[in-house]
Amino acid sequence: MKKVLLPVLCLLLLALAFGGNASAQLLDPADLHVGPGAGTTCATGCGTDPNTISATAFDIYYNPNTNSSQLPIGDPFYLLIATPVYTGSTNSPTVGSTATMYATYPNGTQSTVSVGGAVSKGEMTSGDLYGFIGLGPFANNSFQFGNMVSCDIGTTGGSGCPNSNLQGSNAPLFGDTITGYDVFTFSIGTTTFAPNDLLDFTGNLPVGSYVAAIGVDYSALGGKGEAWAVPFTESGIVTTTNVPEPSSLLMLGAGLLALAAFAGRRSLTA
Repeated sequence: MKKVLLPVLCLLLLALAFGGNASAQLLDPADLHVGPGAGTTCATGCGTDPNTISATAFDIYYNPNTNSSQLPIGDPFYLLIATPVYTGSTNSPTVGSTATMYATYPNGTQSTVSVGGAVSKGEMTSGDLYGFIGLGPFANNSFQFGNMVSCDIGTTGGSGCPNSNLQGSNAPLFGDTITGYDVFTFSIGTTTFAPNDLLDFTGNLPVGSYVAAIGVDYSALGGKGEAWAVPFTESGIVTTTNVPEPSSLLMLGAGLLALAAFAGRRSLTA
């Protein structure tokens, strides 16, 4: 028995010693949190699974976490926007060319960080968001297509949206049929984003869009590498209501004028 166990133990020790060098490791996916913007109640986290944000303002917060190295996020560092595809959808998200970084939040030094233009990664119809952009090995697999759809359309039950405020008719796209998500990346121009720091963004995102982020430092931890990503539970979902298109507003205005004219005519007749 000893002759069998000794080689097995040796192999296990070798695996523990060298197994982590093949790719960057995600020590804790909850380091990054998406909130509704600097100065809001949930800027540093509310845990609403996912977190609700507006179409025009949101933030990324680096949550201090003793399970990770607490190193600054390296390069590349991407902001991710996934916009839902359904009948009548608009899939052209915009993000301001600069973001405000608070180091540390809320009363630390403020500086301006550049944000690159939108890079389209195509339409995701299944699988994991980070896997879709080619960084799947560096993140957990909670950001699944099914999870995204469930909160956009308000699915309930066992596999439904975990955020009870987004179930049923409270969902931003209740009644729509989502066939995919157009995914865009925006490069974030900083390598000093550290624990307790916050990046504040502006933009214009379609209703039902998801906001996430991922950073990878291949040289960290003695060459083993480290990655940071927003899990689905800490992502942002745009819940502001759809704004009527100009043509719809014109039709509504014409209808109101017609009703007013009809009411005036009846008054004169009387």
